[in-house]
Amino acid sequence: MSWTPVYAQGEPGSGIGGYDLKSKADRVFALDYNSSGQLDHLCLYRPGTGAFFIIRNQGGTFSPVYSQGDPGSGIGGYDLKHVNDVAFAFDYESTGKLDHIVLYRPGYGAIYILKRSGTTWAPVYAQGHLGSGIGGYDLRSANDRIFAFDYNHSGCQDHLALYRPGTGAFFILKRSGTVWSPVYAQGDPGSGIGGYDLGQTADRAFALDYNSTGKLDHIALYRPGTGTFWILKNSSGTFSPVYSEGDPGNGIGGYDLGSVNDVAFAFDWNKTGKNDHIVLYRPGKGTLWVIERSGTTYKAVFAEGDPGNGVGGYDLGSVEDKVLAFDYEGSKKPDHLVLYRTNATGTIWILKHT
Repeated sequence: MSWTPVYAQGEPGSGIGGYDLKSKADRVFALDYNSSGQLDHLCLYRPGTGAFFIIRNQGGTFSPVYSQGDPGSGIGGYDLKHVNDVAFAFDYESTGKLDHIVLYRPGYGAIYILKRSGTTWAPVYAQGHLGSGIGGYDLRSANDRIFAFDYNHSGCQDHLALYRPGTGAFFILKRSGTVWSPVYAQGDPGSGIGGYDLGQTADRAFALDYNSTGKLDHIALYRPGTGTFWILKNSSGTFSPVYSEGDPGNGIGGYDLGSVNDVAFAFDWNKTGKNDHIVLYRPGKGTLWVIERSGTTYKAVFAEGDPGNGVGGYDLGSVEDKVLAFDYEGSKKPDHLVLYRTNATGTIWILKHT
């Protein structure tokens, strides 16, 4: 298997689609803008400035379908004026399409969920600055994090998983009409979830298609720097591990998770439309692995470093490097990698593997 760029800017570069990527605050995620089931648009935003772009890909040429520069007014009434602001794609309407945007402000109780109508965005849920969070989760810690999760094994990431690393707090919320309520709740302090204590501020979690069903209905939790990695299944609201290692541990699939900079996320390696593989990378060390499940264990299908030379010509030599999955071809398969560098140099690459 080899990786090659289909788009490359930097370092230094001019960003992508008119967004210059010239701030260390810049962040990127993939969105199903057209409600097509394809995560084929990129959202780029700059917390603290109100800047937010959504760009489309037409044969390798990127251009904005929504743009608010720096300074700007954010999107859908959410001003993006705080450095803590975070955004991601969400399946609000339980359609199997990540076509809504969640924006939240950890530490301040603010969270919006936005829906598109034509070229405009409007909130279907809104709690502003110094608000009360959502579904009983107050969002009053700067460490709070949220991701979309398929709690019902429905193929829809229509639940919100909220957690507070270092405290054991973990909520999973469902929507009924416009009301949110917990189907799982461990407050602050709490005992985490499925035996994983969430007792360290380094803890991170994401949704994973463990069984290759097309459903992101398992929760992966890991602790960078300690070799700790767990994967939890949900049986009628009871969570238990199908994989557990550490703390301390040996990581997963040969990847030791021994650096505090390690990051992991789910990925569609086999171009099946299923995010059933795991990407693990170590920014600053040129290290990136892709692992797949074999029974109850994992093995590498791609491994580079540590130290290594990065992937597809992108050296992963900066601790500012970040990576995400993207449906570059509009095939309903997020099988490309976007790599970008938050050091204000305009650097962003998109890689395919063959």
